[in-house]
Amino acid sequence: MTLAPNRVVAAAACVAGLVLAVAPTPAGLPPGILPTAGVVVLCIGLWATVVLPEYLTSVIFFFLAVTVTGAKPEVVFAGFYSTAGWLVFGGLIIAAAVQATGLGARIATATVAYFGRSYQGFLWRIVLTAALMGFIMPSNMGRVLVLLPIFLSMGERLGFGPGATGRTGITLAVAAGSIYPSFGILTAAVPNVVLLGAAESIHGIQITYGEYFLMHFPVISVVNLLALPLLIGLLFPAHLQPAPAPARGAPWTAAERNLLLILVMALALWVTDHWHRVSPAWIAMGAGILCLLPRLGCIPPSSLTGKVNLGPWLFICGIVGMGSVVVHSGLGDLLAGWLLDKLPMQPGRDLFNLAAMSAVGMLISIVTTVPGEPVIAATLAKDISAVTGWPVATVLLTQAVNWSMVPFPYELPPLVVAARMAGIRAGQAIRLLLALTALAWVVTLPLQFVWLRHLGYFAG
Repeated sequence: MTLAPNRVVAAAACVAGLVLAVAPTPAGLPPGILPTAGVVVLCIGLWATVVLPEYLTSVIFFFLAVTVTGAKPEVVFAGFYSTAGWLVFGGLIIAAAVQATGLGARIATATVAYFGRSYQGFLWRIVLTAALMGFIMPSNMGRVLVLLPIFLSMGERLGFGPGATGRTGITLAVAAGSIYPSFGILTAAVPNVVLLGAAESIHGIQITYGEYFLMHFPVISVVNLLALPLLIGLLFPAHLQPAPAPARGAPWTAAERNLLLILVMALALWVTDHWHRVSPAWIAMGAGILCLLPRLGCIPPSSLTGKVNLGPWLFICGIVGMGSVVVHSGLGDLLAGWLLDKLPMQPGRDLFNLAAMSAVGMLISIVTTVPGEPVIAATLAKDISAVTGWPVATVLLTQAVNWSMVPFPYELPPLVVAARMAGIRAGQAIRLLLALTALAWVVTLPLQFVWLRHLGYFAG
């Protein structure tokens, strides 16, 4: 029997982790550093290959970190103290409400109510809908699960059944449109939230919604938003078939109206957090509570145990906790010393420094997947700050550009889920990912550098 490649990698990671955990610590290294490295290798291998559910790997990490590494519980469980975990918790409730009330389906249907005669125009509408949903539905995976069945159904009305090139284009438009533009919206993507938690738990730095949006949305989100329909249309060309006019929408329900009001209030508070200084996490929590309140809310309180998938919450808490353990064990300093010896970064070479950091982040993501990259990068931020002359906050916030440099589908779990739901091959997704990676290096990174320098994050 032939084992799948992901199972082979996971098994190798488990063996390597076990060897590191039991190996004697060489002289000169901090005690417990090899057991910590073993737990990290094992858990990254399981997270990257997804042979186990991500939340189960987080639970395994908690157990091993406490029993094997000797780390203090407050270090291991730092993710539960972090605002990142509670942002995800609130976001999951909002996502469940958007799906249960039908508001997500209403927004998607309204956006593409007029199909027109252009396949390219249809792709534009899909990407725009997925991107806009990032402002009101803080979950990449949630947006994919809500939007993909809607747009696949529309695609079948347009002649794009299973196996059709147009179906592949629709699937990738939903998945990539839910992921790439959201990198510029703090609450809209898992890597953003992991960065938020790592910055706070490791460096004591709080990232605001407004600052993050200003830094990243004008370049990273806008470039991807404009490029995705063009690249998908070029790589997966198709032609629309005549379709019947869409049916008139049902009247708005009280639950939909209540949810829309809650989301508008939450968005207004997120955008203005620079002034009121309330963390996006507590705004999301408050919105989630309002969604669950009897009479006032839009879904029953029992949804918290029945319809809200808390797996992503455990995943985020595990990832953030791993970063905390890596830092407190001294493993982060060891990695930083080795890495900085290999990269000739120095003050004044800002464009080169940004490109070098992006290359490192891209390589880390291949091992850890994109959601796991920010926490590893955060452990290196202080040392990178010392050699570049940038503030630690700048080092942390410049990580976002490398999340668009993803050559393999497994690095983006929502993309893998979308591909499985629609029955498209990994090779088809890789074609788009390679094009987006090239775009990130040639267009996004230089533009992001110019924009950040204009904002004063780099020397002139």
